[in-house]
Amino acid sequence: MLKTNLPVLFLKNHEIFPFCETKLEFSDINLKKTVSLAENIYDNCLIVIHQKNGDTLENLSNINVGILAKISFKIDMPNGNMRISLKGLNRVIINSIKEEESIYDANISILEKLEIDPIEEIAMSRTLKKSLDGYIELTETNIFDNIKDIHDIDKLTDIVVNLLELDHNRKLKYLKEKSVIRRLEMLLDDIEYEKSIIKIEDELNLKVTHELDKGQKEYYLKEKLEIIKEELGENESEYIELQEKINKLDAPKGIKKRLEIELNRYKSCNSNSPEIGIIRNYIDILLNLPWNKSSEEIFDTNKVRKSLESTHFGLDETKERIIEHIMVRHNGTTNLPILCLVGPPGVGKTSIASSIAEALNLKCVKISVGGVNDEAEIIGHRRTYVGAAPGKIMSSLQKIGVNNPVFIIDEVDKMTKDIKGDPASALLEVLDKEQNNKFVDHFIDEEFDLSKVMFILTANYIEKIPDELRDRMEIINISSYTEYEKIKIANNHIIPKLKKEYNISSEIKFSKTTLVNIIRCYTKESGVRELTRVIDKIFRKYFCLKIENKELINPNENLEYYLGVPKYKINFNSLNSKGVITGLAYTPYGGEIVKIETIFYPGKESVKITGQVGDVMEESINVALGYIKGNYKNFNLNINYINSNTLHMHLPSNAIKKDGPSAGITIVTSILSFLKNKEISNKISMSGEITLTGKILKVGGIKEKIIAAINNNIEIIFLPLANKEEVLEISHIYNNKVRIAFVSNYSEIYQILFSK
Repeated sequence: MLKTNLPVLFLKNHEIFPFCETKLEFSDINLKKTVSLAENIYDNCLIVIHQKNGDTLENLSNINVGILAKISFKIDMPNGNMRISLKGLNRVIINSIKEEESIYDANISILEKLEIDPIEEIAMSRTLKKSLDGYIELTETNIFDNIKDIHDIDKLTDIVVNLLELDHNRKLKYLKEKSVIRRLEMLLDDIEYEKSIIKIEDELNLKVTHELDKGQKEYYLKEKLEIIKEELGENESEYIELQEKINKLDAPKGIKKRLEIELNRYKSCNSNSPEIGIIRNYIDILLNLPWNKSSEEIFDTNKVRKSLESTHFGLDETKERIIEHIMVRHNGTTNLPILCLVGPPGVGKTSIASSIAEALNLKCVKISVGGVNDEAEIIGHRRTYVGAAPGKIMSSLQKIGVNNPVFIIDEVDKMTKDIKGDPASALLEVLDKEQNNKFVDHFIDEEFDLSKVMFILTANYIEKIPDELRDRMEIINISSYTEYEKIKIANNHIIPKLKKEYNISSEIKFSKTTLVNIIRCYTKESGVRELTRVIDKIFRKYFCLKIENKELINPNENLEYYLGVPKYKINFNSLNSKGVITGLAYTPYGGEIVKIETIFYPGKESVKITGQVGDVMEESINVALGYIKGNYKNFNLNINYINSNTLHMHLPSNAIKKDGPSAGITIVTSILSFLKNKEISNKISMSGEITLTGKILKVGGIKEKIIAAINNNIEIIFLPLANKEEVLEISHIYNNKVRIAFVSNYSEIYQILFSK
């Protein structure tokens, strides 16, 4: 096998086959040097190596086949480029490649031609030409002129591949394939594949042509139909009907004038114009909006009180504030704050608003803005956009049909702000009494008076309500229901309603013990949604037993038959050990106890925190450690031990994320409990934010935390002195059940727990 060295020309997105000629033009100085070297020293011969996209010259290990080519023509262009014509001669094997001053040199071996029986070669060439017959017939191209006298299968395959419309990567596979037999097989497969693709394309083209013909026919018929309608006067009747609706519409003069303009546009618009549908839709929306249509409000203080009492137990302060708001509003005062009911899920925020509407004989409409991140959902899209529509406010008023409903806007604390806009600021325009009497929806593009609408907002977390909204609203907190309140709600509301629904009067009764077990063992919530579902499950099963004439099982005697194994433990306040303290937390389900665990061990880290802890809780841990280090002498602690060991704090129940500053004093107590080797009873709990000076600050969720303490047999609770007034207001909840110690500085807790 003959070996030699030749300069290398690298090609991308271009290929040259043996027995074929191609033209190249380039400006690269290194390529020019390579061509000149081949021309002057190597009798115009060089090696062409084809690169795939992504290949680099530094990674040449996978290149083992190239094309020996000869320069048949070369000219230097006026623009500085070089143009050459290359003729492929043969495939060669690349033994090695060297580089010197950006010029590549390859050591090659000429690939010897495979000896094929002449008869077999003729048979192969005929097979290939026969396969090409169908391809030529489908593509209406003639490549036989180039190959009709060629019987050398090696030469024939290369010429045919070069003429076929194959992609670059596929052609590279042919270039690198040494076996002529394998190239022939690949070529036959590709020709058949291309033939099948062409047939499918022809079928699709035929269908498209048919659809175009059908569309032209429909256009012609529609045009003819429009002419017939004009002759019969049918179109005119539609315009007359719309004109009558505009005349009867009770709306401001400016709106009627706008409708007249739009109707004239509608008349003059071509029936095939896409704008005609947009105009008609706009006219229909303007006609259906309640510009001056109102419900008759019937105000009766006693009726409002009875309505709220019949649907909600307790919440006396909330009910009184709502009645005050309604009375002032009925008196004609317009500059009223927007009411926002804030509380955990299931405590009756939305149903309170519905009760208000029912008591006042007003219609009620509700939208949810939870997850809304596009201000266009509130104030509408401009009509220039495809698929434009009014915002949620105007769409809801159009559906409800009056301009003075009770409008509930739910989940205002779950709106998001991103590149699409700020929906909170858009909602501000809706709620602000100073500007909502001239509210302009982008789609409607006309002023609408929203001042008669009674907006009531709801949220779960006051902290997450956007600041610009919170400033305009009056927050009414609706706290979690106590166990006593849940029992009353079950007896006075849930059970009577279900007895009526299932037509079961005195057959099924619930004892107080059973209701307590249901609340404690099968529900975990602030409100009564889950409690309603659980009691409904009992009624449903009891009803089925009755229908099937089976033995009726008393739920007071066998609660597990109806509800299964208890989901929650009644008492899960386990005993504390050194470094373990019982804290109190507020969650969407109400109050809970939280065990905070602390240990110190040798390590390089200062603090290690585990459990689902948020950023604020992490800050509380660092503040607590800083407070202890700053007062180590007062606490009689070894500061060297603290500094040389790792504080590891863990908050169990990893599935629940814990965040907030109210765990501050609990964290300090947990660290001191470990360092002073003193166990704190699990009958003692606490909640309060701490500062670096030991001052204890006010916290939220007090009612829920006290209820959680009572449910877990806590005897003493340490709470901030700043919360005292709030705690005394709910003294009826905890009297004779738990003792509360109010503290303003951590030194007071230290004296009680660690000095004795």
